[in-house]
Amino acid sequence: MKNTARLCLVTGALCSLSLLSTAQGRTWTSVQGKSLEAEFVKLDGQKAVLKRSGGQTVSIPLAQLSQGDRDFIAEQGKGNSSANPADNYHLPWPRTVKCPDNFKVETIKEEKGEYVYETPHFRFICDARLGAGMIKRLGLLFEATHLANKSLPIGNIPPHDDSAKFPAYLYEKFSTYLENGGREGTAGIFLGTTRPGDRGKILVPFDSLGVKTMGSTYIIDRDKDSSTLIHELTHQLMSPQAKQASWFCEGSAEYMGMTPYSGGRFNFGANRSHIVARVTEYGKKNTGGRALGDDFEAPGLEAYMNMPYDQFTGENANLHYGLAALMAYYFYHMDGKGDGQRIKNYMKAIQSGAREKEAQKLLLDGRSYAELAKEIEQKWRKAGIKIRFRTSS
Repeated sequence: MKNTARLCLVTGALCSLSLLSTAQGRTWTSVQGKSLEAEFVKLDGQKAVLKRSGGQTVSIPLAQLSQGDRDFIAEQGKGNSSANPADNYHLPWPRTVKCPDNFKVETIKEEKGEYVYETPHFRFICDARLGAGMIKRLGLLFEATHLANKSLPIGNIPPHDDSAKFPAYLYEKFSTYLENGGREGTAGIFLGTTRPGDRGKILVPFDSLGVKTMGSTYIIDRDKDSSTLIHELTHQLMSPQAKQASWFCEGSAEYMGMTPYSGGRFNFGANRSHIVARVTEYGKKNTGGRALGDDFEAPGLEAYMNMPYDQFTGENANLHYGLAALMAYYFYHMDGKGDGQRIKNYMKAIQSGAREKEAQKLLLDGRSYAELAKEIEQKWRKAGIKIRFRTSS
C-alpha cells in the first residue's frame, strides 16, 4: 500500500538522528517521539520538505510532525504570499466573515443563448441574460462562500489558483437545468469530476438565484433562501481528499448552508440556533430543513462514520444529512476544549493521504466509538437535542 510505504519512509528518516551532525538546522520531532536534525526548505501542500546533512531532502506529512513543528512551519508561512492558504490550522475560528463587494465583474461574452461573466474566482455561463448588476449580486454570494470556506481553519479548500475559475452554469428554465444534469427537487447541484485539476461545475436554475421575472427583465426575489446553493458551492470549493467520508463531506456543506448569510456576510458566531432549527424542524421562517425533531434514533456511530455514499444518500438521507450537520458542529465547536483541535488533526491526516479509518483514530483520540457516541449525545442533550446512537450498525 502506497500510504504504508510513505509512513515507513518517514519513520526511517526520523530514526536516523544518530547519523546526523547536530549542526544541521533544527530538531524535528514526530508524533511518535522520534527526532531528526534538518533544515526547513518549504511547505509542499500538506508536507514539510526538509533538507538533511548530506543534502538529501525528505517530505514528511504535517500530520506526522509534533504540534511545535507545525507551529514553526505556520510561522514561516506568515508574510509569504506563496504559502498554501489551505495551511490555515493555526488561525482562530471566525465569528463572522464579510466579503467586500468592490470586486470587478468582467463581461467575457454576450451573445444570444450564451452570456459569460467572471468574478475573481468564478465564471458564470448563462443561457439568458441576467445583466452585470444581477451577476454582481450573485457573484457576491459565490465570492462570500469562497472566502468563508477559505477562512475556516481546517484546511478544507483545494489548491488556490486565481487563473482557474470555478464554473457555474445558470439556466433560465428549470427544464433546461434538468436536461443538463440537474435533479428534481434541487435548487442547484455540483457535478464533480475525477480528472486531476478539474474543478467540476455548479448547475443552477434562475429560480434558485434569488431573482424572479417582471415582464421581460429579472428582479431580486428577497424571499429566496440560499442555503442549498451555498451547500453545493461548498462541495465545489472542497478539498478532494475531504470528500472520501460521507459524514464529513455532507456535514461540512450542511454546516455552511445552515450558517446565517446576508449581503456577503456569514455569521458563524450565531449559527448554532440556526443549525438546530434546520435539523430539528423546517428552519426559521419555514425555509427548509431536515425535520428530525429534538429526539431521534441514529445509526451506530462507527457504521455511520464509515457509511458508503450510496447508502448515505439513500432512503434515510434526511436523517443522515441532519446528523452530519450536528456532527460537524460538534467537532468544530463542542469536542474537547472546543477549539476544533481533533478535527484539525483529522483533516491534516487525510490531506496527507491517510485513509478514512486511520484518520478517524485522531478524532477518537483514545476513545472507543461507543465512548465518543456518548460524549456527542451528552453535549447535544445540553443543547436541547436528544440523539440516541444505536449500539450496533
